Amino acid sequence: MEGSSRLPYTGAGHQALLDTLYATPTDQSLWRNFLHKLVTVSESRSARLLVLDKAAETVRSSTKINIDDRAHQNYVDYFVNTCPWRPELKEKPAGRLYSTYLDFSCRQRRFYKTEFYNDWARNLDIHHGVCGTVYQTDEYTIQLLVQRTGGQGPYEAQDTAWFNELVPHVRRAIDLTRHLHQLEWSNRGGRLAAHRPFAVLGNGGRVEFLCDRARALIAKEEELVCRHGRLAPKRQAPRERFMALVDKVILGAGRDWRHPGGTVTLPRRGGGQLVCMISPMAPENSGALLAPEGRALVYFHAPEYEGAVDEQQIAELFDLTPAEARVARAIAEGGDLKTLAAGLSLSVDTLRGQLKSVFRKTGTRRQNELAARILRSPALRAAETLPIKLS
Repeated sequence: MEGSSRLPYTGAGHQALLDTLYATPTDQSLWRNFLHKLVTVSESRSARLLVLDKAAETVRSSTKINIDDRAHQNYVDYFVNTCPWRPELKEKPAGRLYSTYLDFSCRQRRFYKTEFYNDWARNLDIHHGVCGTVYQTDEYTIQLLVQRTGGQGPYEAQDTAWFNELVPHVRRAIDLTRHLHQLEWSNRGGRLAAHRPFAVLGNGGRVEFLCDRARALIAKEEELVCRHGRLAPKRQAPRERFMALVDKVILGAGRDWRHPGGTVTLPRRGGGQLVCMISPMAPENSGALLAPEGRALVYFHAPEYEGAVDEQQIAELFDLTPAEARVARAIAEGGDLKTLAAGLSLSVDTLRGQLKSVFRKTGTRRQNELAARILRSPALRAAETLPIKLS
């Protein structure tokens, strides 16, 4: 091997490599094509791109070239953490690749005595590599690994430098992918929330997107706080319910993403309540290499953004009696049985009986499920838009 003089910094092969890389944000199946071109251009044997957890211990998704499926699965299931370079790699700065021949304390003679080589790499004729963390977020770590056979020789300093010229392009492609994901979440959230203010959240209330109406709403609501990129109620009890529900709907209550979601109700200055509706959003393509985890769609039910809940429409949709529809509307608008009972001069027990019947007819079990069901139904009338007056 003559070092990087044999690696094309420019030319048709290098340009095709970059063209394929920058097409990956819109077609993630092209990551494999990128690895294929990378192996060809760098005169290597094989390559892998691993999306791991933040600690870089568990592979969440991956793509590879020139490694058969069984060997790759064995690597993912077990050998990823027996690799002699991995502990040291965690300590090296992210954003670049390192030569296993030059940049690690495990020298070649010692490498040939490891379990990783004798039980996995030997059968694949893998002797040398360049590897490194090319991208890292609060959610995951992305590592690129390229390998050579014994006959192809190690990656020398100039070879590693050539790969590190490529790393910023890889990072930009991943940035573009994440940006497109955020646009996807915002577009889908807008369609689902309709005219309501809404936010798209990740685990722990991490904000992925806030629409302009939501920003304005949060700015004037004392009980909602958006700080350090995270959205949550100000007070501890509703904050704990809010966070637990956000994380629960992101998990999706299973693979079918049919978690019913729920609501968290917050008091407002001057009276009234703000209802935070929380629903799961599944990724469009969960099998993609850089597919995001699910998100929570939070949209806000407040009088200035909503019309009234139509009791008659509720009764017709769910075959409720007028009394049951009245209870259902009160729950959907953030009310409670005690307040409603006092206003109607009825006992709370009477309203509990009516609510139990409403649960049965609407197929819900809890008040937050009932509120979510009604507020997503045609029984919710959108606020009327005032006519435009021309002077």
